[in-house]
Amino acid sequence: MTYKVVLWGVGRIYNRLFNILKYFELKNEIEIVALTATNIPMIKYLDGYPVKTLDELEKIDYDLVIILNDIQEKEIFKAATELYGIPQEKLIFYRILELPNFCLDKYLELKKSKISIISNNCWGGVIYHTLGMECLSPFKNLYLEDADYLKLLKNLRYYLSCKLEFKEYGIEIHSRETYPIMCLNDITIHCNHSKTYEEAAFNWERRVKKINWDNIFVEMYTENRFFACEFSKLDCFEKKVCFVPFETENENQMQLKPLKEGQEFYQVVNGNAGNAGLAYFPWELLGLSKRYRYIC
Repeated sequence: MTYKVVLWGVGRIYNRLFNILKYFELKNEIEIVALTATNIPMIKYLDGYPVKTLDELEKIDYDLVIILNDIQEKEIFKAATELYGIPQEKLIFYRILELPNFCLDKYLELKKSKISIISNNCWGGVIYHTLGMECLSPFKNLYLEDADYLKLLKNLRYYLSCKLEFKEYGIEIHSRETYPIMCLNDITIHCNHSKTYEEAAFNWERRVKKINWDNIFVEMYTENRFFACEFSKLDCFEKKVCFVPFETENENQMQLKPLKEGQEFYQVVNGNAGNAGLAYFPWELLGLSKRYRYIC
């Protein structure tokens, strides 16, 4: 299928991605039907593409709007949906086009599926950001210890029905800043990217309402073989992966190796979820393909 595309942004990122966009055009994956911008330049065409005002978009037939902006992307997204009535599912962010081996059809299928990622660290939030997809999970900007996380997974619906309560403040070991430690009944959750317990509770309650129980993907990372084995035994989740630093033949586990000296394992895990990751293609992993990109 060839998608009719409007590009929102004609500045630095448009110039940087120009050859990539031409590549997708040559593959007949996209057809660029118009360019637009928040502050539109007073020109009719740019690089052969018609330049349209935002008000003129309603007169154009298009399938997708690609936002070519990394500074004001949230403001553009809000304006697109609230001021110009562009459906959220038609909006995508430019950075996905820079991912290696990117397939627009597979990506849009994944985006449409509205996947909820359950994660014991920042991996889920990083994946959502990398893929430019709405975060449909409260497991963002936090971490859980292995034993607590497995206990939570075994009774996920119950624990997510509990109210998140403040327990105490802790010290983040890297930044040395204080952060709220919260609890769901007898489960401890370290909200290490929040400043206050009010902020942590607000974000948790807002995000827990978004969970799509019909499409759950569960991720865990651990350096402990026992906990990795216990995770793999969970039969209540069809889609899951456990990242480990050791060799494994378990189909639910995936070994990740540090490719730089001095990396802690959590950095390896989170790094591979970003657009600089080397271990796997993120949209394939969420579709249960554990194909490695490298050979050591």
